Amino acid sequence: MVPVALALGASIAWGCSDFLAGLKTRRLAVLWVLVVSQGTGLALVLVAALVSGHALPGGHAALLAAGAGVAELIGFAALYRALAVGAMSVVAPVSATAALLPVVVSVATGRPPTAAQALGIAFALCGAALASFEPGAGRQVVAGAGLALIAALDFGIFFVGMDLAADEGALWAVALNRAAAVAVLVAIVLVLRPGPLERTALLPLAAVGALDIAANTMFAIALTLGMAAIVSVLGSLYPLATVVLARAVLHEHVTGSQRAGVVAALAGIGLVSLA
Repeated sequence: MVPVALALGASIAWGCSDFLAGLKTRRLAVLWVLVVSQGTGLALVLVAALVSGHALPGGHAALLAAGAGVAELIGFAALYRALAVGAMSVVAPVSATAALLPVVVSVATGRPPTAAQALGIAFALCGAALASFEPGAGRQVVAGAGLALIAALDFGIFFVGMDLAADEGALWAVALNRAAAVAVLVAIVLVLRPGPLERTALLPLAAVGALDIAANTMFAIALTLGMAAIVSVLGSLYPLATVVLARAVLHEHVTGSQRAGVVAALAGIGLVSLA
């Protein structure tokens, strides 16, 4: 039950973090949203890792964590922009199909999915496709859907990489993960030299980082205690929190077919988890 509770806690924290980040990206450059949130997360997790007294992971685990951090950073950049330009109630569930990649990896390593998992995958993919298109003549792609799919791929890579890296210490894996992301962001800032950031934006962006790093830590610990496929899928239920907040705060409206797609995608993810 502990890994399940941690994975669900991570999904709630991720969902709240993504909603707040998407909201802020509508008026701030995504680069600044990433710099402040990722920097805050790094500071918090470094303190926790140092206090824990755990030894640093080996070189292989460190490289995996760093690679997962870069993949996650790309995913965040795509997701935050998608949340800013599209309907959060659609974008967030599409990005959650990231949970399917660990299942694909399991199949590739000789562990075929059960019938229930296969059905769940079909539901998730069909639901994501249905939610990603506007109904009517032309069936245009929903704004942000393409970016959400890019985010899904990168988050899936993050799930797989962190599963392998967390075995030698969850906190240090998260710290190295975030350190790699911040190093990339610092290099980008030095090259692009973006304009100044309003001081009033610092606190909400720091909250984004605090929620995200709490989610990452809970998720990494859950990976060391439970099955990666189940933990990854439960962690990918984060769109539920984002959708609820988008409906309550922004009063977002989506069409009937898109709602059906969202429900099918989340049901498919849940079915994979229960299986």
